[in-house]
Amino acid sequence: MSSARHSSATRLDVLTNREDEWSVRMAMVSSARHFLLLTTYYFGSDERSGRMADALIAAARRGVQVVLVVDRFGQRLAQNLSSPGESPRLLERFRALEAAGGRVVQYTPASFMHRWFGGGVHVKIQVSEAGVAVFGSSNIAHHSFAQWNEVSLELEGEIVRHLLQDACRFAGLSAEETATLAGLLPMPARSAPRQRLRYVLEDPAERSGPLFPFGTVHNRLTADLVQLIDSARRSLRIASLYCKPAPVLKAALLRACRRGVDVEIFHSHRDSLGVTHFPWISASIQYGSVLKAGARIYENVAGEHAKVLLVDEREVAVGSYNLEHAAHDRLIEAMIFSADVATCEHFRTLFDSMRRAPGSAALTPGWRSELPFPLQVKRWLYRPLQRWL
Repeated sequence: MSSARHSSATRLDVLTNREDEWSVRMAMVSSARHFLLLTTYYFGSDERSGRMADALIAAARRGVQVVLVVDRFGQRLAQNLSSPGESPRLLERFRALEAAGGRVVQYTPASFMHRWFGGGVHVKIQVSEAGVAVFGSSNIAHHSFAQWNEVSLELEGEIVRHLLQDACRFAGLSAEETATLAGLLPMPARSAPRQRLRYVLEDPAERSGPLFPFGTVHNRLTADLVQLIDSARRSLRIASLYCKPAPVLKAALLRACRRGVDVEIFHSHRDSLGVTHFPWISASIQYGSVLKAGARIYENVAGEHAKVLLVDEREVAVGSYNLEHAAHDRLIEAMIFSADVATCEHFRTLFDSMRRAPGSAALTPGWRSELPFPLQVKRWLYRPLQRWL
C-alpha cells in the first residue's frame, strides 16, 4: 500500500475556513451521480456528522455507489469525544446507509500487534466521479468543523486518481472495481496549467519487523519529512495536533535549531480535547529540549488539528501526518508536497494568522511552574509511556 508518486493538480485550493470546507464536502455528496468515497479516522455522532450521514444515505438511495471508510480504533476513540447517548443514533445511520446500498468499512490492520497497539488508517480523502477530491486533516465530526483549526486541500487533476486508488484500497475494493471507478473520472484538460506535486503514503505495518513494537520502524514518509526539515535554512513552521515527534524527527528539529533556523511549532493546548490530558502530557515532556534549542511553541486553546510543515516559505507538506510516534510506527498516513510559489505564500499567511490568533499563546519560560500540581505529577508518572499517549 505504501507509495511515493510524482503527480500534478490543475487546481489546488487551500481550505481553512470550516464552513467553506463543509460546503465543498456537502456539495460533492449532493451532486454525486455515480460514486462517492469518503475515508476518515472517525465519524462523529454529533449533529454535524449526522447531516453528512443523512446526505450519504440520500446519495445511496438515488443509486450512487457510496463507500464510507472509518478506522476501527479511531472510531472507538471518538466515542470519548461524544455523549454516550449519541452513539446509537450513529449506528442507526450506518445501518440505514447499508440498507440503502452503501458500504460502511471499518478498517483494521492485518497484523495482530498493530491492531493491539492502535494501528490503522489516518488518511482523510473524499472523492467523486466529478474529478474533485478533498484531502487533509479533517474528520467528519463537530470538532473538525466547529472548534479545531484544520487544513484541507480541494484538488483537481492527476492527483485525484491517486487519491481515489488509495481510498479504494482502504475500502478493500478489488482491482476491477477500482479500475471501473477510475474510468469514470474526467481526463484533465491538456491545456490546463499544472501544479507539480509529490504524494507520499506510508503504511508502517508493511515495514515493521516481526518483533513490533520493538525494533526499528522504517517509514519512508517520516524520512521524507526529515529530509524536508534538514533542507531548511531560514525558517521552519509546523502545525500538528500535538508535537511529540518520533526520535528521528525530533533530532531533525534540533538540528534545524542548531543551524540557526527560525523554528515555530503550533499545536494544541492541554484543554483542547476536553476529555484527556494524555496527548498533551506526552508532548510537554519534550518541551524542555525543544525550547532550550531555540524553537518557539504556541498552544491553541481551541485546538490545532492541521498537519503542515512549511520550509523557508518555498516548500510545504500538507496532509494527515501529526508529528507523533503513532504517525511514524502505527498509522497509515499521507502528505502532499508542493513547491508552488502561490501555495507556499498561502501557508505563510496562514502561519502568520496562527501566531496572532486570540486563542494562541507562546509558551513562557515559566510554563512548567504554572501547571496545576496534579498535572505536574502526571507528567512525571507517565514519562516512560510517552510513546503510547
